[in-house]
Amino acid sequence: MKKNTVKLRKGSEEDLDAFFNLYWISSLEHTHYSGALDNLKPKNQCKKYVIRRQKELLKDPNQFFFVAEDKKKIIGMATGHVGERDEAVMYAIERMGFVDEICIHPKYRKCGVGRKLIDILLRELYDQGIDFIGVGVAFKNPAFHFYKTLGFSPEGMWLIQERKPQKKERKK
Repeated sequence: MKKNTVKLRKGSEEDLDAFFNLYWISSLEHTHYSGALDNLKPKNQCKKYVIRRQKELLKDPNQFFFVAEDKKKIIGMATGHVGERDEAVMYAIERMGFVDEICIHPKYRKCGVGRKLIDILLRELYDQGIDFIGVGVAFKNPAFHFYKTLGFSPEGMWLIQERKPQKKERKK
C-alpha cells in the first residue's frame, strides 16, 4: 500500500457490509483478551443487528462515520458521536464526544491509517463545540497504547467480578 493511495471520506449506507466485516474482525480480536465477558453470538445474528443499528445512526446528525479506502477497497472505519455524559445532570461538563469504533484491516495496521481516521473523527467531534472526547478501551487491547499516543489519558476503569458457582451444602 502506498500511503498516498489511501482516501478518507464519510461513510454511507453502501459501505455497511465492509463496515461490518471490519467490525467483526475487531470483535473477534476482543474475545482473545477479554475472555468470557465478550463471547460473541453467531455472526449472522450480529450482522443483522450491527447493520440495522448503523443504518439508523447514519440518520442522526450527532453521529459520525468515516471510512478509509485503498484503491476503492475499504480498509478502515471510525465512528463517533456527541452526546450527554452518564448522569449529565450532576456534572458541569454535560456533553462530550465519544469515539465509538475504530477498526483497521490487519494488513493495513501500523501504516498511519488509524491515525488519519481518528484525526478526521476528532476534528469533526471538536467542531461540534465540545471540550472533551472519551473512548472506552480494554486495558489489554493493543489499541489502549494507540489512544495514549494520540493524547488520551486513562480517567477511570471498569472493574468486574464474575459470579462464582456456589458450593452445595451437604445434607447431614
